[in-house]
Amino acid sequence: MTSFNQLFYNKLNFFDKLSFLLFSILPISIIIGNAAININLWLIVLLFLIYCFKFKIWSWLKKNIFLYLITLYFFLNLNSLYSYFVIFENQTDPFWTDDGIKRSLTFIKFVFLVLAFSILLKDRKILDLVHKSWFCVIFIVIVDIFFERLLGRNIIGNVSPDNTRIVSFFKDELVVGGFIFCFGYASVSYFINNKTKNKYILPIMVIFLLIPLSIFITGEKSNFIKSILLFIVTIYFLNKNNYSFNFKILLASTIFFIFCFVAFNKEMRIKYTETFDRIKPTLAENYINIKYFSHYDIAIKIFKNYPVTGVGNKNFRVECFDEKYRDENNMMHFGCITHPHQIHFEILSEQGILGYFLILYLIVSFSIKNLKRAIKNKNVYHFSNTVYLMIFFIPLLPGGGIFSTFNGILFWTIFSLVNLDYEKSKKIL
Repeated sequence: MTSFNQLFYNKLNFFDKLSFLLFSILPISIIIGNAAININLWLIVLLFLIYCFKFKIWSWLKKNIFLYLITLYFFLNLNSLYSYFVIFENQTDPFWTDDGIKRSLTFIKFVFLVLAFSILLKDRKILDLVHKSWFCVIFIVIVDIFFERLLGRNIIGNVSPDNTRIVSFFKDELVVGGFIFCFGYASVSYFINNKTKNKYILPIMVIFLLIPLSIFITGEKSNFIKSILLFIVTIYFLNKNNYSFNFKILLASTIFFIFCFVAFNKEMRIKYTETFDRIKPTLAENYINIKYFSHYDIAIKIFKNYPVTGVGNKNFRVECFDEKYRDENNMMHFGCITHPHQIHFEILSEQGILGYFLILYLIVSFSIKNLKRAIKNKNVYHFSNTVYLMIFFIPLLPGGGIFSTFNGILFWTIFSLVNLDYEKSKKIL
């Protein structure tokens, strides 16, 4: 604690201290809710711009990542305006709002977030402190997940609206698995990569083991599949690059504990078998009676009606209520909901083929160049975060989009960390 205080109070300037504070509380703001996320994000953006003005740092204006993200930003806004004035020109539905335009305009905060990470966290000691803070938050949330699974309520008394799912500190939002998936692997891989002292290796590896286990018991099946994929790929990378851990034991332990939860916990067994029980008879009749397939079906129909531009940001929930999308054979209220719950279908239905290829090119090219750099440098932190971005875009598995507040902050935080590592590796080379 003494060394931490000395580092914080004696070696950090005003901007460093404020950067540490705002980035450290990022996961806490996510737990509190969307309002806290947005306040935190805008404060980071403000600090970033003040920092750039004070020290005359504008080189980022010429960087490819900024130019591409700002191009995406202008596309989103133009597409939203087109949808507002052309596609929904005569919209009288009470569900109609101009939230799509607002969402597109405020996407600039994610553009600046990527740049803020690369400028404000370029100092290794600041990034160390931020990851230590994240690690502490993740540890507490993981403990809370197991606590709730055992006692039926979390540490502060929150009770899940679904007894097969875990709510943890998120009140009534069943999203804690996605939260752990994002910040858990980022924090653990950071300390593994920096070859933390031997006395800390055991707790770090225990947390690494607990990440997929905790996501498993949250009942979030999609996030668990994504988590176990990242877990296995990360283990393979570590094993291939001769990190001094017995990862075969780690993998076997994970499989063993998951088996125990399924075998001895009835709720977990029901949660992870109900999908197959529901799919088998449904496939023989009509696939769209499966909830998520129903959403996907509507998204595809919207895309077919508006293939070039889609219906604009956040407008799936508006367009899907049109009677032309009703299917009398569909028992799931013809698939209308706030968003399709699958990133590819969400982008295609709301941004069309233009937006889809613009976004897909960014993600694919960005991921490939970072994956190559991470493998070359044997950097598990860079590698793990890059694979997270790729897994985020896995087809068919349910998930949120990159323009919403909750899922957006998770995705763009990891995107920012990957870009920060790429910038640092360029300087080394």
